Amino acid sequence: MSAPHAEVFPGCFERFLIRTRHLRALELAGQERAARDVRAAWQESLHNLAAIYQEIEQQLVVAEALTDPYFPLNKLGLLNIENFTTDPRSTHLSQEQLSEAMIRHLYQWAVIFLTIRRDIRALSRSRQIGTMSLTGSPAEQLPEAGWCDYCGCCCEIPGGLPEFSGGFAPPQQWLFYYNGDGCTYQRFCPFLFEYFASGRFFCSIYLVKPVGCWAFDREECSFLKRDLAREGVAGSAGISAA
Repeated sequence: MSAPHAEVFPGCFERFLIRTRHLRALELAGQERAARDVRAAWQESLHNLAAIYQEIEQQLVVAEALTDPYFPLNKLGLLNIENFTTDPRSTHLSQEQLSEAMIRHLYQWAVIFLTIRRDIRALSRSRQIGTMSLTGSPAEQLPEAGWCDYCGCCCEIPGGLPEFSGGFAPPQQWLFYYNGDGCTYQRFCPFLFEYFASGRFFCSIYLVKPVGCWAFDREECSFLKRDLAREGVAGSAGISAA
């Protein structure tokens, strides 16, 4: 099979996203027979998306990341596919250039995700750094979070001060990623994972997360959501939210 052209990437990604949502929802519902029925179509979408990359190594990296039930697929789809054209840094790009940037970003984010995922697995042997064991099983549910609804909006940041809590010394590569230097057009925290493509996002290193993150509590969350709601209304009306 020949690799699709870059301009078809958004369509390939959208089909994969829709099928992944369906598959993961069935897995979470315990409907394994139904999940088996849709898995072939899902794997076809995965193959078509990975085949966009010319290098075999890149295809394998992207496929491994997209197969993981904690890959932040919906957040990446929203911020770096659906809303990418509104980013001030990308408005000058042609459609082909936009697609090429999306392709490059997906691969870069796959590398970041897999690196952090493997580091967490190694670090967790000696200490607990997150509230999720990341077993990959739908039997492991998200912990009760009180007022947090796992929307992940608070983590839509390009980077921050790399001062981690609890005296935790992160791998050097994490500092590079958290500073926003791991990929082009970074638009959310590299430690933000998603729970089975459900649109619910969680901090993969919650217990040792950066000090600045602990300052974000219920009040800041309410302010943020009001701002986002106002921007959404203003955007739909075609006016400034200022």
